[in-house]
Order: sequence, then C-alpha cells, then structure tokens
Amino acid sequence: MRKINYNLKKILGLLSCSILFLTLALSCERDDICAADTPTTPRLVIDFLNISDLASPKTVPLLAIKGVGNDMILENFRAVNTRQIILPLKTNENSTQFSLYRNAEIDGNETIISGNEDLITITYTPIEVFVSRACGYKTIYKDVAIQFENDTDNWIQVILPLNDNQSVEDETTTHFNIFH
Repeated sequence: MRKINYNLKKILGLLSCSILFLTLALSCERDDICAADTPTTPRLVIDFLNISDLASPKTVPLLAIKGVGNDMILENFRAVNTRQIILPLKTNENSTQFSLYRNAEIDGNETIISGNEDLITITYTPIEVFVSRACGYKTIYKDVAIQFENDTDNWIQVILPLNDNQSVEDETTTHFNIFH
C-alpha cells in the first residue's frame, strides 16, 4: 500500500510539473515575437521631378549617394539611373548630410572619381515611439526640412516637402520632391 501511495505521489508530482511547464511554455503572447512586417524606423522618401514640367518625374542619370563623414557609397545608389531615393536618417542626431552625385563615375574601389556633387542637409527632430515589448522602440522624425548648398554648378534646383511641418513616420509615401 505504501508503495502505491509513493508511486501515486510521484506520478501526481510529475503530472503537476508537466502541467506547470506546459502552462509557462504556452503562455507566451503573440507580442513576445516581433513580426517581420512590423514597421520599423522609417527612411526618407524623395522623388525626382522635372523642373520644366513640375508634375513629370525625371530620372537622375548615374546617381551615386554618399553620407557625409562616411567613405562608403550608399547601397543601391552606385551610379544608377533613378527617379526616387530612400535615405536612412541618423536616429541619435538632429541632422544627416548626403552628397548626391549626378553623372557619377565610380572606380573599382567603390570611390567616386567624378560627377556633379550637390550636398543636402536634412534636419529633423527624432522621437522614439514604443512599438511593442518584443520590437522595442522605433524612431520617427518630426519637423523635417531639407536644404542644399547653392553653388554655381547645382543640378538640384528646388526641394519641396509634400506637407507643411513634414514628418517621416513611414516609408510608404513620398516626403519630398527634388526638382532638377
């Protein structure tokens, strides 16, 4: 009889531990895993338009982009013909600068050796927004403005935001237009 009680207690103990383990393992919420389609820190979307026909897109030939203070050419912008660019902004600063080279030539070491360079400065107020427990925070940008250095050889003529007090909260729409 003692042996049966001992075995019964042992079985009940194992059963209780199993139930407790399963309860803990299955209690993870969906929020504990950051889904791949969860929006993250957005990038700035800029379209290029024709200065002669303000509603017409215009391709920038052989565009290369380099972040100021960075020797690397921005991925996907190594002397490409494009009508749109998507730029990452610094999350821990209030501005980001890029050199945009039109008709760029790049050597085998990924160095821009020629092209018409225009320097743009993007200013903004970064704001951290809580996404979820699993995903943490993302940064959005408020009061975004773009200026360019005016020189005698600018290919960029005008830069306009799509909205007053432009913000960058997602990258599904254009934020600025550059006319050239």
